[in-house]
Amino acid sequence: MAEEIILKAGGNVYGGWTKISVTRSLEAMSGSFDLELTWKWQGNSGQYKAFMEPIKQGEACIVEIGGERVITGYVDDWVPSYDEGQVIISVSGRDKTSDLVDCSIDMASGQFNNQTLTQIANTVCKPFGIKVIVNTDVGAAFPRIQIEQGETPHELLSRLARQRGVLLTSDTLGNLVITRRSKQSAGVSLILGENVKAARGRFSYRQRFSKFKIKAAGAAFGGNWDSAPLSSVGGISAEVTDTEVGRYRPMIIVNEEITTAEGAAKRGQWERQRSIAKSNTAEYTVTGWRIPQTGKLWNINTLVPVTDEIIGLDEELLISSVMFSEDDAGRLAVVSVVKPESFDIPAQVVKQTKLGGGEWSQ
Repeated sequence: MAEEIILKAGGNVYGGWTKISVTRSLEAMSGSFDLELTWKWQGNSGQYKAFMEPIKQGEACIVEIGGERVITGYVDDWVPSYDEGQVIISVSGRDKTSDLVDCSIDMASGQFNNQTLTQIANTVCKPFGIKVIVNTDVGAAFPRIQIEQGETPHELLSRLARQRGVLLTSDTLGNLVITRRSKQSAGVSLILGENVKAARGRFSYRQRFSKFKIKAAGAAFGGNWDSAPLSSVGGISAEVTDTEVGRYRPMIIVNEEITTAEGAAKRGQWERQRSIAKSNTAEYTVTGWRIPQTGKLWNINTLVPVTDEIIGLDEELLISSVMFSEDDAGRLAVVSVVKPESFDIPAQVVKQTKLGGGEWSQ
């Protein structure tokens, strides 16, 4: 069944796009779209204006695939071009959460005291009209968080999420989602010689390190650190090793906030796992936007078994991003996969963590 991508904006519905790209990623706070339409010039500018003029940059919009919403956000760019025979209209945009990426936090106080990630996220998202969906435990409250001058909600929440080992992404309704990696199956396998049209792997050592040392200021009295004597406030450190890295490659990270030993450990464990994700990736191109076995659109944060003798994969992997495209090459989905543990903190990694306190060791 042929499915059309439509853009709803300015009270109108636009279809017939000749070039399409819609991307959702577990690693991005905002989904995005790029649509292009070629309109053959018929010598009637009034007809053209009546068709395209209502689309305005900054306009609220919705993108749907076969009646299923995939983007809720705004039109970023409206790019018209033409020659003697045709007009080409390009429209691009992102989820509502794009405002969290672009804009600065404007708060009189400039800090949060003894608040959880959920509370902080709700506070900074409220002025933008963005709802926060929490699908996981976000951990303990932060003793004190200072907003940097000009810092965006994305920058603030990302540095806090790293300390709690959680992911920040968006859903198809434009909400901010705080989550962890899923154990849900995609209901399909990617198999060389069957449903894989093309593939590309990347396995790198550039982002791998033998150990991650997190250094941070800590407070013995938790949320009451301001009233604690100076002698009780000291340095906290956590060290996480990566036994897969054989040579000496240390990475020292200075934590941005006052934290606990547990918080420093979580940050180190998370940095180790994310380095694995950045260093071991593969993307698979398949025909069509939906999974034949389920009829559902390919979706991020789902598990898919991969059998690929050329790239050397025979394991269950996590879908980290999906790009739906259509052009002269046909209707395709590009599915990016990573090791599931790269978005998780396995028990073995916790065992490989050493904690320190008092003066920072060198």
